[in-house]
Amino acid sequence: MIVVHLSDLHLGHRAFSRSDRGQNVREQDLARAFQRAVEVTLEVGPDLVLVSGDVFDRPDPPPGALVALTRGLEALHSELPGTRVLMVAGARDTPWMDEDSGALAALDSFPNVDAASSRARTVVLSGHSAQVVLLPYRSTLSRPWPAPDPDPRRRWNLVVAHGRVTGADGPGVVLDPDRWDYLALGGLHSFQRVGERAAYAGALERVGPAPWEEAAEEKGFVVADLSTGSLRFQPVPGRPVVAMAPTRVPPGDPAALQSRILEVTREIPGGIEGKIVRIRLAGPLPGDLRGLEPGFLAGLADRALHLSIEFEEDSAPGAPALSVMARALEALDSTDERARAILERILVGEEGGVGP
Repeated sequence: MIVVHLSDLHLGHRAFSRSDRGQNVREQDLARAFQRAVEVTLEVGPDLVLVSGDVFDRPDPPPGALVALTRGLEALHSELPGTRVLMVAGARDTPWMDEDSGALAALDSFPNVDAASSRARTVVLSGHSAQVVLLPYRSTLSRPWPAPDPDPRRRWNLVVAHGRVTGADGPGVVLDPDRWDYLALGGLHSFQRVGERAAYAGALERVGPAPWEEAAEEKGFVVADLSTGSLRFQPVPGRPVVAMAPTRVPPGDPAALQSRILEVTREIPGGIEGKIVRIRLAGPLPGDLRGLEPGFLAGLADRALHLSIEFEEDSAPGAPALSVMARALEALDSTDERARAILERILVGEEGGVGP
C-alpha cells in the first residue's frame, strides 16, 4: 500500500500585492507548487492520496484556487483512475458558521474523491481492505475529543486529521500512533515525523506574513510505503526565500547604510531577482532611510518579488516608543508620497508586521 500525504496547500493564498496577468503572484506560486506535487504523485502511482487540511487559504477561495485544485484532481483521476483521494478541511478553509460546510464539501462529488469538511466520517475501501478515518478541523474543536478505533477486520487502518494530536488527557484528537498503519496529520507548515507511521507533511510552499522564517526549510510532502514501513519526505521546489543575517551599520550615516544594503544584496547567490528577501539592520536610525539616493530602495524593491527591511531592536536607542514604521514615516516630508509608499511596501517593524 503506497500513500502520498499532502497538506496545507493554502491554494488562493495572496501576499505582497504583486500580480501577473491579473493574478496575485503568490497565489500563482501556491498553484504551481500543487501542480508540481501532482506531477510527482503521478510518477509515484500511489494507492491513496491523503490531504490533511488547509486545502484553501480561506473558506471562500478565489476562482483561481478552485481551478488549481480541480485541475489537479482531474489529472489524478485521469492518470490514476484506481487511486482514491481523501481530504479533510483545515482551520483556514473551515467557515465560522457551523451550518456552512465550506467550499471543500463540493469536492465530494468528484470521482474517486472523499472530502470531509465538518463532521468526522469513516471511509471503507473494500478493494484495499482499508479503513480511513477523516477528521476535519471542526470535528476536533470540542468534547468529546475524537478518539477513533482501528477496525481489526481491515488490513490497513489510517487517519487523516487536521489539528493537534494528544494523549488521552489533552485537548484535540486522541490517537495512539502505534495502533494505526498511518496518521496523516495537518496544521504544521514544517515536515515533522511524530511516530514510525505518523507525520505532519508540512506545507508545499512558504506561506504566511513572514515566509523568511521558513527560508531554510524544504517544503514538500510525504510518500509512505505501508507494506515496508518506510516513510520519506519528497521536496517540492518553490519561490526562493532569503533571510539575511543581521548586519550592523553606524547610525546617522545614510551613505554607509546604502552601501551596506547594496553589499548584502550582492552577496545573495543569483541576485535578488524574483525572490522574497529580508534584510535585517542593527544600528541605523529609521530616519537614515530619508538620506538614501532617490530611487535606490524602489529599484531594489522592483527587482525582488518582495523586499523587507527590518530594524533590530537595538537600533535608534532612546527613540520614542513607536514602531519602526511610524518613526521612519515621521522622518519623511509629508509631501513625499512616493517614498512613503515604498517604505510601507518594504519596511518591517519590531512587532514583525509587514507593510501592505
